[in-house]
Formats: sequence, C-alpha cells, structure tokens
Amino acid sequence: MNKLTVAAALCISSLTLAGCGVFGNDGYFRDRSNDYQQADSLPPLQMPDGITAKHQEELYEIPQIAGDELAEGDFEVPRPQALSINAGLDRVKIQKLGSNRWVLVSQPPEEVWPQLHYFLRTSGLRVEFSDASAGILETAWMTFNESPDTKDKYRLQIETGVQPDTTEIHVRHLSVPAEAPVGGTVNWPQRSSSPEREGWMIDEMSTALATDASGASASLVAQAIGGDTVKVRLREPVGLEPYISMGLEMERAWATVAHAVNAGAYRLHREDSDIGLFYVTYDEDRELANSEEEGGGWFFWNSGDKEDKLAESADQVTLQQILAGIDPDAEVESPLFREIKGLGVGASPEEAYPGYLVVIRGNDDEIEVRIRDTRGQPLSRAKASQLLLSIQQNLI
Repeated sequence: MNKLTVAAALCISSLTLAGCGVFGNDGYFRDRSNDYQQADSLPPLQMPDGITAKHQEELYEIPQIAGDELAEGDFEVPRPQALSINAGLDRVKIQKLGSNRWVLVSQPPEEVWPQLHYFLRTSGLRVEFSDASAGILETAWMTFNESPDTKDKYRLQIETGVQPDTTEIHVRHLSVPAEAPVGGTVNWPQRSSSPEREGWMIDEMSTALATDASGASASLVAQAIGGDTVKVRLREPVGLEPYISMGLEMERAWATVAHAVNAGAYRLHREDSDIGLFYVTYDEDRELANSEEEGGGWFFWNSGDKEDKLAESADQVTLQQILAGIDPDAEVESPLFREIKGLGVGASPEEAYPGYLVVIRGNDDEIEVRIRDTRGQPLSRAKASQLLLSIQQNLI
C-alpha cells in the first residue's frame, strides 16, 4: 500500500470515528432550518449626541407575535402551488366549438376596445368603419402579396362573453376579385371567405392582446357594447324549478352545454340534438381529481388507477332505455318530454338509472336549460341549482 492510499484510509477512519461530532444536532453539519426561530430583534441604532437623525420607517415591518403563539420544533412548510394550477386563468384564449373560432379575453369590452384599435393601427391595418355601441370594427380593403388577384377585408365583432367581465371577439373575412367595385355597405357572408386568413387574423390578434400592457385603459363609448343584457343567467323563479337562460344561437348553445357537461365533475354519456337531451353523470370526486392532476399532487397518482364505477355503469345505458323509463303524464312542471316518441315503453317502473338528464328547449336567443333525474322528474331546488351552477361555470 503506497503512502497516498494509507493517508486516505486514515482520513476516512478519522471522519468515521468523529462522525458523531461532525454531524447531528450538535455537530458542524447540523440541520439549521429552524435556527430563525431563535432570532431576536436588535435595538434601533442610537445616534451620537448633537446629531439629529432623519425620520425613518421600517421597510419590512415584522409583526409582533406572543411568545406562546410560536412553538419551537419541527414543522412542515406548506408547498407552493404548481404553476400549472392557474393555467386555465390566462387572460387571452382562442376558443373553438365545431368549426367556429373566436378570441376570449378576460376583460370587459370597454377595456378590450382600445386594445383592438391599437393592434390594428400597429399592424398597418387601417380602420374604415368603427361603431363602439355595436362593437364592430371593419378594416379597409387590402391586398395580400401572395394573392394580387383579390382584395380582402376583415370585420371584428366584439361581444360580452358568456362569463362575467369577459369579451368575445369574432372575426369575419371577406375576399373579392381585385377588379370588383367596392363602396357602401358590405354584404358580409355567414362564413369567412377563407378560413385560413380568418385563422391568421385570430392568431395575430390573440398574440398581440396577450402581450399588450395597455389593458388598464378603457373606452367610455365602448361601455355600451352588449348593453345590459347577460348572455347566460341562472334563474330561480319562485315556486318553479331553476333553469339556465341563454341568449345564444341554438348551435352555439348546444355546443357550449355539451362542453360543460363533459368537464369538471360531469361526464357526458349520451346525447341527441334532435330531441335536445344529454344523459350525464355528476361526481364531485372527479372535479377534485382533475384539480389534483393539474397541480401534480399525490392524490392524482393514487386516484389515477381508481375506476369510475359511476361512469362505467352509465356507459352501459342506452338513450332508448332512458326514454323508455320516462312517463310524460307524470310531469308536474314544464312539459319537456311530451313531444318525444317512445316514452314509457318497455321499462319497469322500479327501474332507475344513475345520473341526470340535461334538457335544452327554446329557439335562438331564448334558450332554457333544465336538469332532471333519469325518470324525467324535477330535482329539489337546492340540488337543481347546484348542478346547473356547475354547468354555467364550465360554459364557453
């Protein structure tokens, strides 16, 4: 054994023998995480005689704590929330339902309006028509370099969102031949001439709004956008079952309710747009599991293998079985099912299925959403309000 090896062995031996003096609570490498509990305040600095001190204030004031309120010893420091816990609270999002896309901003229209003007101006798009009360902005005609044979125009429709203090921006694109005469009122199509160029505007606009720091300003004239109307409201009339009223077109209303009843604690199992019916289950444990999944908590890893017995049971039920168990003559309130064929045929009166029925009735801008049990009967007011509120919170 050479001298270097011998020296290393002796060093390791000495550390091993002296380990109790180096580590542990009394050693050099002891745990100092609780040392701050022994810290004490120092008296204020005393100025020499003849010198007048300037008035100073504590920059980081430490509150007074009674001696018996802070117990010495080990304790568990709470972990900070994961950054992903607020991933769904971004200020600007691109929403999509079916073939429709729009930009959703978590600000009221009067704050979004000046931001849109700034975006168009800095993008080199001249505003040809602006109506703040109606929430409409139209650009002047332009020509894209890659298509000199056509000229293009954009229309931005600003509306109040489904959720409070939010704004929806819908984009419409129009393209005509370069030699076509223009002027006067534009006959805007129901759909954009080019979905790709509509998507380009949506992407550019959402990126600009997300990075815009001028959101604090507001437009007084844009406060009239939407007026006093509320697109979605939970109504609880006296003596009648609660329902959600929606000032939306039926296509949008159906799509957003379908999204809401397949999120959070809800699961969507069956749907039929012809009769306006969703078959769903509701389990609050799902919402907790989803929250833990977003935060990366331990509960998610333990609940990931847990089977959703409620959903499995509902998946075995057909919509025909549900309809067969509904007796339209037993409805004591709004006749939601009387126009549906095949009700009350072949089902046992004692047979009941898990979950609920979400029913949509009405026409464009006058749509009502109600929730019933799987036999078509109203729920208690408290339960119906709870379930409808959960739907309302997930609408987009």
